[in-house]
Amino acid sequence: MKEAAHTYVPPRVEAAPPPPVAHYLDGTNLLQKTQALRLSTIDPAGWPHAALLSAGDMLILPSGRLRFVIFPNSTTTANLMRDGRLTVSLALDEGIWEMRLKACRLAPTSPDVPLAFFQAELESARLHRAPYAAVTSGITFALHEPDAVLPRWQRQIAALRAAT
Repeated sequence: MKEAAHTYVPPRVEAAPPPPVAHYLDGTNLLQKTQALRLSTIDPAGWPHAALLSAGDMLILPSGRLRFVIFPNSTTTANLMRDGRLTVSLALDEGIWEMRLKACRLAPTSPDVPLAFFQAELESARLHRAPYAAVTSGITFALHEPDAVLPRWQRQIAALRAAT
């Protein structure tokens, strides 16, 4: 097959969080992790609903569970409270990792983090790649005030680690 051939290649499927994803969401070096994480839920009419989070809003635990914080009154929170299913997508390994998850709400652990806490179990992780091209980046962002954002992210990561 020529490299430029347009041929379907099924995604690689993993049952555990892939190491590059686990590293990206380990709660460290937050200012260097500037890729937005696309979180998708299902609205009451069955349509996909997208939200963008940062590595400062999400943490993978050693158990493989994923914890994240979002605004309590958001559509994403309402969708998760109703259904619990979501996907998280990010660009790594020259492709797009799509994690399918089932989430439940956790009790908040810190008055310094006035957000809704969730914990999710991984159903599967899929790496989507094309044989003729490499994904070189996802949706990225530049912080306007990194020195102001980093302490908030650090509080959120600490609270996610402490959640029960």
